[in-house]
Amino acid sequence: MAKLTDDLKDKILADFHTGKFSHRDLAKKHCVSKTTITNLVSGLEPKNAHFVEAQISMITAQETLSLKEMTAVMTTAKDEAYARGLVLDTTLLNLKKINELLSKNKKYARIGVGDGVQNFEPVELDATDYKNAQDAIDKASLTLGVNQRHANTNITNNNSANAGVSVKLIREEI
Repeated sequence: MAKLTDDLKDKILADFHTGKFSHRDLAKKHCVSKTTITNLVSGLEPKNAHFVEAQISMITAQETLSLKEMTAVMTTAKDEAYARGLVLDTTLLNLKKINELLSKNKKYARIGVGDGVQNFEPVELDATDYKNAQDAIDKASLTLGVNQRHANTNITNNNSANAGVSVKLIREEI
């Protein structure tokens, strides 16, 4: 049996997180006991299985697509990843600004001085400001994946014509 070094632990965990190895396979591959593997990965779920599947798709695509098609796929994927990164970065910046605004409980509002002259002066936030901030936070939580909004809703129709009929709406992620 191999001594369980930090490097070996990292290799075992990397293989485990692919989702493609059983405990027995990991033990055999890394020359450790099955109990060692079980203790090491207890409570963990493979987190990179979807990357393995994506890589398989890309390898398959390389074998079946022309060079021009593959270049188009890769360029589009890179552009999409860049755009998603921008959206996430911007969302985080907006959340930071909202947090600052709420912490200070102040905003700048236009105050008419007269003769068409207007100044911006600090005023306290009102209920509409808090509502707008909460809506923005809610939308940001969806963008960042903090709030997935999976809802299982049961609606029961109490009309006498449809008595006892129950409709279940299931919203699934696309």
